Amino acid sequence: MFFTSLKSLPPDSILGLMSAFRQDLNPDKVDLSVGIYRESSGETPVMRAVRRAEAEIINEQVTKAYIPPIGVEGFRAGVAELVFGDETNALQPRTACVQTVGGCGALRVAGGLYKRAVDKGWAYVSAPTWGNHFGLLGGAGLNITEYPYYDSEHHALRIDQMLNYLRRAPPRSLIVLQVGCHNPSGADPSDTEWDAILDVIEARSLLPLFDLAYQGMGTSIDADAAPVRKAAKRLSALMVAVSTSKNFGLYRERTGALLAITETPSQVEMLESQMQDIARGMYSMSPAHGALIVDRILDRPELRADWRDELEAMRLRIIDLRRQLQAALRTLRPDLDSGWLVEQRGMFSLLGIDRADIDRLRSEHHIYMVGDSRINIAGLNDHNLDMVASAIAPLMK
Repeated sequence: MFFTSLKSLPPDSILGLMSAFRQDLNPDKVDLSVGIYRESSGETPVMRAVRRAEAEIINEQVTKAYIPPIGVEGFRAGVAELVFGDETNALQPRTACVQTVGGCGALRVAGGLYKRAVDKGWAYVSAPTWGNHFGLLGGAGLNITEYPYYDSEHHALRIDQMLNYLRRAPPRSLIVLQVGCHNPSGADPSDTEWDAILDVIEARSLLPLFDLAYQGMGTSIDADAAPVRKAAKRLSALMVAVSTSKNFGLYRERTGALLAITETPSQVEMLESQMQDIARGMYSMSPAHGALIVDRILDRPELRADWRDELEAMRLRIIDLRRQLQAALRTLRPDLDSGWLVEQRGMFSLLGIDRADIDRLRSEHHIYMVGDSRINIAGLNDHNLDMVASAIAPLMK
């Protein structure tokens, strides 16, 4: 009687692939779809520093009481320092920060905050972008449009088209910018191109929302955050959605933060109250466990050093996998320009394979990738890379 009018929805494209992969009994199946880091064994590791910090926390804890609604103080301070680096102290009087349920929670709170501030504003996301941007920002009630970003045919940024499009964006529009290791393309603006993007944002009085999900997995912790730091020096206001899922390996702990640089220090308390109120209406309180782990790692020099070393090893492994895949493709298809694979950064690239061929890769070779041909480079290893290269080489253009 109450739910008879409802219908089952199709599964999320990536979640559906996860389910299909689990049910596939072929021992040589390859999962290149899910956006998680994997080591050569195919497993997603618990980082050494995380394991040590977690063990200490569990041994010492005496309560499971709620943490403050705004989050763990040390976590919030540590995340701000990771993002803003040497500028942290100068920006601190204008920095609002609330702990969130992962980077997704940060994006959703940011969308709700913008909706309250600019009721009829527009949110701009890259074409293509991470699919959940639409659900998270649309769920906040925002109108969403796409700006040109990536040319899948030529595997290159459409920077001129992007800038021209943003020059026509109404003032006070929200511009979502992925910082480092763009999902799904792997293509990031150069330093000069970031300067041009910030020129347009400043000239048009736009509000950037930086999605910082892979800090340390592209070039370095500092270099990956450089566009945010440049923006913080130039702009009167911005927001940063931070995820610790990838660079700390805390996927299931759902640990993130939303940072906002305000126009004046007097706005910080107001913004943090608004952020907490939005979060309260969605999930009430953030989980403590992941935030306590990050806090301890960043606070302990020996843990922080070990974390940085392991994160760097992860970054270098992805770079090496890109080189190996590009070399294998060059051998199989000398006519194919695949140099873009080693120019891109992070876990993702778009292969440019047709949807029908993607389906055949799954049914005939048990290779799973997203329907837009996005692959997770970290899903490759010594056991499957040559097989994957042989299967995809004839299909690439």
